[in-house]
Amino acid sequence: MNGKALKQNRRLLLFAFVIGPILITAILLFVSQRLYTDQRRAMKLVEQSVEGRAQLIELRNDLDEAEAAEYGFLISGSQSFLQRSLFAQNDTYVRLTFIGLWFVDQPAQLARLSHLRLLTEAKLAEFRDVAGLKQSGQDQKALRLISTNREGLGMDQIQPLIAEIQTAADQTLAERRAENESKVNLRDLISICLLCLTVAVVVGAGVLLLRIRQLQSIITICAWTQRVNFHGKWMRMEDFLWQRFRVKVSHGISEEAFEGVMGMVGKNLTVSNDRAEKLGNPKAQPDADPGK
Repeated sequence: MNGKALKQNRRLLLFAFVIGPILITAILLFVSQRLYTDQRRAMKLVEQSVEGRAQLIELRNDLDEAEAAEYGFLISGSQSFLQRSLFAQNDTYVRLTFIGLWFVDQPAQLARLSHLRLLTEAKLAEFRDVAGLKQSGQDQKALRLISTNREGLGMDQIQPLIAEIQTAADQTLAERRAENESKVNLRDLISICLLCLTVAVVVGAGVLLLRIRQLQSIITICAWTQRVNFHGKWMRMEDFLWQRFRVKVSHGISEEAFEGVMGMVGKNLTVSNDRAEKLGNPKAQPDADPGK
């Protein structure tokens, strides 16, 4: 093969074995980093939804606990019920704050949560007023306060609102999980495609290498001078064998060539003898004048 084609194929081989894999690896790392960042963001949103939903459940339990403890204290007057009610009320305030943080990117949920906060704070204020009346011995006033506020500040308004927020949170959680799963599938698909591309490049490089080896096994010989083209230079066969294979060449003569040479030598000797005989034995020339 000529030197120009070999040089071009070597460049292609260098790209296939070195530059190609490096470029594909860089693309894979870049895409994986972007997809990983998006996936982490999606996972964080899923975690926020799960945590927000869990806080809503705990908020409902705290309100139920506070209400049950209030009635227990109102009936029995035991301080243990009062302590349980106070603990539940404090937990309720804390959970409302945390739920607001989890729903900061959801305006509709924040609007529902604002309404829930107003109802909850009013209900907790009622719990404190009832407890204060009970501690001062005004049991009848405490009962009348509970009866008065039952319709306006009852748990039957708070619980449906919490259930509505939970339903919206469940829907958001399902959407975020589906989005996260799609991102994972997309990342896997891109990784598989890039891996297949890498395999194709390596296989192509292998085929190109075999092709180069096949082409390197073909040498170009001048039809007139019998010289060999090696790396763009024309040289004798002896020089080519030495530079390419480190083979030294000695000269001899084959039997056929020897017979041919000897035949030519014999022919030349025969011709020479014939000429010598002709020169040594010249034919007599007739006289021009027979009388002389």
